[in-house]
Amino acid sequence: METGNPTILRNRRSNSAEGIKKDDGFGRRLILVLLLIASVVCVSFLILNPATPSVPSVQEQDPQTVLLEEIANNEGMFDEQSIVLYNISPAIADEFAEKVNGSLRMSFDRKFATITLPSSVSIKDVASDSEFSDYFSSISLDYHVSASEIESDLRLPMSPSVSASDPFYGSQSYLDYLNLKDTWNHTKGAGITVAVIDTGIDTDHPEFIGRISEYSYNASLDKVVKDYDDWSLIEDEQGHGTAVSGVIAAAWNDIGVAGISPDVELLVIKAECYDNGSFVRTSDLVFGLYYAIERDVDVVNMSFGGAADDNPYAAATKLAVDSDIICVAAAGNESTSDLTYPAADPNVIGVGALSASDWGLAEYSNYGENSDIVAPGTTFTTEMGGGYDIANGTSLASPVVTAVLALYLSQNPYQEFSDVMEILYASCYDLGSPGDDWYFGFGALDAYALLFEERGIVTFDMLTDEIDDIEKIFIRGHALQDIPEPERLYSVFDGWYYDINCTEEYNWYLDVFTSDLTLYASWVNEDDTVPY
Repeated sequence: METGNPTILRNRRSNSAEGIKKDDGFGRRLILVLLLIASVVCVSFLILNPATPSVPSVQEQDPQTVLLEEIANNEGMFDEQSIVLYNISPAIADEFAEKVNGSLRMSFDRKFATITLPSSVSIKDVASDSEFSDYFSSISLDYHVSASEIESDLRLPMSPSVSASDPFYGSQSYLDYLNLKDTWNHTKGAGITVAVIDTGIDTDHPEFIGRISEYSYNASLDKVVKDYDDWSLIEDEQGHGTAVSGVIAAAWNDIGVAGISPDVELLVIKAECYDNGSFVRTSDLVFGLYYAIERDVDVVNMSFGGAADDNPYAAATKLAVDSDIICVAAAGNESTSDLTYPAADPNVIGVGALSASDWGLAEYSNYGENSDIVAPGTTFTTEMGGGYDIANGTSLASPVVTAVLALYLSQNPYQEFSDVMEILYASCYDLGSPGDDWYFGFGALDAYALLFEERGIVTFDMLTDEIDDIEKIFIRGHALQDIPEPERLYSVFDGWYYDINCTEEYNWYLDVFTSDLTLYASWVNEDDTVPY
């Protein structure tokens, strides 16, 4: 079978070859022209675009270098005590927080986290330490937000609008951090009895003349002043109790300093103390608390504490709560979250200390479960021998809270302990992470908000029959302080929302309220998200 004409094919190839040979001179000239044009274009490009050394992209650079450069280039634009973490597992985030001795907070979906560093450590310190290199790629800075985007929450210190005539009143700058406004026009604590369990009091100090109850008590000797007509039973030999009492109740008498609640009666309870300031026996302090309860005082101040596995005050503080007596205690001065009693007792208001001149936590202050709220820790107050001096520590922050609570109770008598606790925490000026956090508790004491600002009710609707709905007090015009995180079987809590369909989520950082409201719980199936 014939498949083609080989002669014709051969002739076509021959004609093509001959054509190339005939046009050979023209083709070479064309090629030379094209090469010349290409050369000119290349030279022009190189002149206009000189070569530069290649620079690795951000992703290729060392994460530590990138982080340190960002810190250096944005100094003053971020919170130096806060680290933002993205795309990091809860376990690794928790591990990191523990290594830097920080407080971890994670979002409900576990995709966003922050670590609040101790006051002595900055994010630059962490970024400069190669020990934490495994975490650098997940770290971001926690930037400030300009006033045009969010109203600044910075509160400047503000002097009370009512001034005392005592000559050292001007030295009591810590009063500016209490937001007292015109509180003293309404009350100075009359009708309230405050028990101070401490080292005693300078009974001859002009600030306390006629102010000390004759039922004051020496807990070490088990003797009441009235029974023995002997004021020496409560005489201060160390000075601590005198300083604490001055913060609470120094008289407005044109002498020395002004107490926060100058019209209260002081029930002084003395316990034996060593020269170094430590009490000889815990049992004396416990008996002193029982005596205060027996005398039906209104508030008890306990500016002492010790680390312990067991709480020796538990039975007495429970009795105090059942008697609607408010117990306040110093968080301690060891810069630790180790449990310190009585401050860590759930029936006691533990008080941490603010720095001397700002809203930061004092470097010495204990925190964690020891501190429910914070108050100024540096005071100008009474000292033994009729004098005055600066004193600082959580021992002085505690009587600040005690004194303001005395003002509150003078306006709101016969309130149950739980109600006082709720409104106290709701009224705090929030510091640190939103709401109750590891370092500041519910925040700084706010006297005017506690006593006079309008309350509202927020209802937390659980949208399930498994859990009862909850109502909580809030201060109108303030952010919510105490937000529950409910739990139920087989479902995971996924945030609070304004509408029953859970489409508009509550923003803890921004939202404040002027009227009562209801928030609705959102739930997701455990299999659809990260379970607890």
